[in-house]
Amino acid sequence: MPKKRTAVVARDKTSPGLDLISRGRKGPSARPLFNPTSPKSMASLQRTLDRVQEVMVKVTGGGRDPETAEAHIDYIDRKGELEVLTDEGDFLKGKDVSAFLVKDWKLDTVINQRHREAPLPGEKDIRAKLVHNIVLSMPQGTPPQSVLAAAQFFARENFSLSHRYAMVLHDPATDPKRDKTESGKNPHVHLVVKAVSETGDRLYIRKDTLQVWREQFAQALRDQGVEANATPAAIRGKGKSSAKTSIHQHQERIEHWRTGQQDEQSKPVASTLLQGCVEQVINEIMNGVKPDLPGQEKLKATRLAVLEGWVATENALREAGFNKVAEQVVDFIKTLPPVKSEYDVLKDKMLADMSRLQAAIGQKKPLIDKAVTHDDHLLPQR
Repeated sequence: MPKKRTAVVARDKTSPGLDLISRGRKGPSARPLFNPTSPKSMASLQRTLDRVQEVMVKVTGGGRDPETAEAHIDYIDRKGELEVLTDEGDFLKGKDVSAFLVKDWKLDTVINQRHREAPLPGEKDIRAKLVHNIVLSMPQGTPPQSVLAAAQFFARENFSLSHRYAMVLHDPATDPKRDKTESGKNPHVHLVVKAVSETGDRLYIRKDTLQVWREQFAQALRDQGVEANATPAAIRGKGKSSAKTSIHQHQERIEHWRTGQQDEQSKPVASTLLQGCVEQVINEIMNGVKPDLPGQEKLKATRLAVLEGWVATENALREAGFNKVAEQVVDFIKTLPPVKSEYDVLKDKMLADMSRLQAAIGQKKPLIDKAVTHDDHLLPQR
């Protein structure tokens, strides 16, 4: 066992030695979110203040074996109904496109070079991805062909001559499954990228990578004449969803079924995650028992940092003589939405739909004899 060493601080009798107390000294001030001396930054600021529509670039998963990759391509081209645009500029269509791409990209060769075996049933798959599944999307009303052209430019700039890729446009006017989910109403491109380049380099996608990609995609759209912005969500006062895409899609299917014809044969399987959240909301309404939400404090801390950044931006603008823009920043700060977690959003939806809420509460036995007083007006009379 190594011998412990004692650190000795040399000082005279009048010296304070190590000053470990802050004594109320001010820490480093917040930095402006935008730079008044940069035309590019100022243009981004103005788009944010004008609430220009935001692009979405999201990694939705990736296949870890050839079969999963083939199944995803089957999904995005609707089993051969939609055209697939390849990195070589070819438009492919048909039921055999997915099998052709998997073979052409030699995904079976890549997986055979691995040292990890496929997981057993019930085990987590820790194998590296063979392909990355990426979605590039714009809000409803954006010209679909402009989205496709911007996606083509984005893919060429990032993956051409290195990683094989293919893409499919989901146009709300032509997508046969556009009514299945809310996201089907937005024009978007599904991009599948081979994770390993032709020279053996692996593509790593980090958090900073996504923001760079958003900015590139937004610029490509602006080059197509489409107003688009790529400001981080937190700066706009929007919270980040922690749920996976598959969970969101399943919840959308449930809501679509509930508001539609409610055909029992097409009824989605109940979501255990959503049901658990509903139980927590009902418990809070009836008994005042708030669930432990560890992410709530992080949301508040992020909002505080954002507000400090906006104030610093306002001050920097005034110092640079941009008083009119500074006043716009002040107005923008006032319109930032309140900080809400996904639990808070669900609670608001349930409180807004009293008939469903009362029906749900009527099916639950109260955990105490009397509900909390501040929510009495929300509950059915006993």
